[in-house]
Amino acid sequence: MSNASNAKRRKNDRKIVALTAAAVFVICFIASILFILGRTPDDENISKVTGDPVAEQNEENQIYNPLTGEPGFSPSAVGKRPIAFMINNAPSARPQWGLCTPDIVIEGLVEGSASRMMWIYADPETVPEKVGSMRSARHDFLEIAQGLDAIFVHWGGSTYAYDALESSGYDHLDGIYLGPNYTHRDNTRNVAIEHRGYVIGSEIRELIEDRGFRTQVKSEAANPFEFSKDGDRTLGGGDCLQVTTSFSSYYSHTFKYDSQTGFYTNYMGETPMTQDGGEVMKVKNVVILYTPVTSLGDSLGCIDMDLTGGTGIYISGGKYETIRWEKGSDEYDPLKLYSENGDELVMNAGKSWIGLIPKVRESRTVIAANTSDMV
Repeated sequence: MSNASNAKRRKNDRKIVALTAAAVFVICFIASILFILGRTPDDENISKVTGDPVAEQNEENQIYNPLTGEPGFSPSAVGKRPIAFMINNAPSARPQWGLCTPDIVIEGLVEGSASRMMWIYADPETVPEKVGSMRSARHDFLEIAQGLDAIFVHWGGSTYAYDALESSGYDHLDGIYLGPNYTHRDNTRNVAIEHRGYVIGSEIRELIEDRGFRTQVKSEAANPFEFSKDGDRTLGGGDCLQVTTSFSSYYSHTFKYDSQTGFYTNYMGETPMTQDGGEVMKVKNVVILYTPVTSLGDSLGCIDMDLTGGTGIYISGGKYETIRWEKGSDEYDPLKLYSENGDELVMNAGKSWIGLIPKVRESRTVIAANTSDMV
């Protein structure tokens, strides 16, 4: 074939390719126009049904704190075990470091007619840098922590608490054995040495990782309480602008309601409970649980709280209701709260103070329904 013929053939081939490409472009353009003009309103929902990531970004996706019911919980904390700290409440230990930071404060009677607290955090990252003053464990508080599947942090313990820790092999950190790298004393306070001990939140998180503790919460403990998701509900038992309850003649609390903020301020006697720095402790929910208390008959005066269940009072939003509560006989049974009709108690979202009040002092609980009854 001659060079002239080859050149002519190549020229014709290029024309065919160009015409084909142009035809394909026109067809695609026309099809796009027809598709857009032919869409129906229902087509807009296709991406939502199929789980289109773009559509999901436009939807509200709230994550709730399992211990407060509040939105905005960190995605990195979902499914994590809570952390529980044993805290001193002796007058020499006040003001505590971090008192206003826990999601839940559980307070109960110990020997000597004193009370002790356990602070619980759903998100380990929210544990503050200074927590204390730390105090020794008691077996009743350990059982509540076990029911919540919370990693247990304490500084010492009673014989009964150590026996329970040894027999159960439960994950815990004991300041007695952690050494000076992880336990600290604030020597600026002129009080006895046992009231000066504290731990640091970031160091506790480091220890949990170093010890290889399980960090995923057990499914049965993942959502221990029920919270209202539609705003605060109004309790049906009556008005409660103030409530006073006591663990003993020496340790009593008064919670006063502020209708402007919706919180109850915590007082011991006439003095507001404050954390170091002056911030006053306020909570959305006050939960009083009555429990029989018996002496264990030892020389130290240790006591045992019956945690199988009983009656109580739930207080929130300037109102109150009578409730029931259960934990059961097994140490790993979770603490559960119920309305009088037997349904699980629905609490208002927010931080809670839960007091395990001796049953014999139930009649000393005083509810003020109006300002004239308040002290």
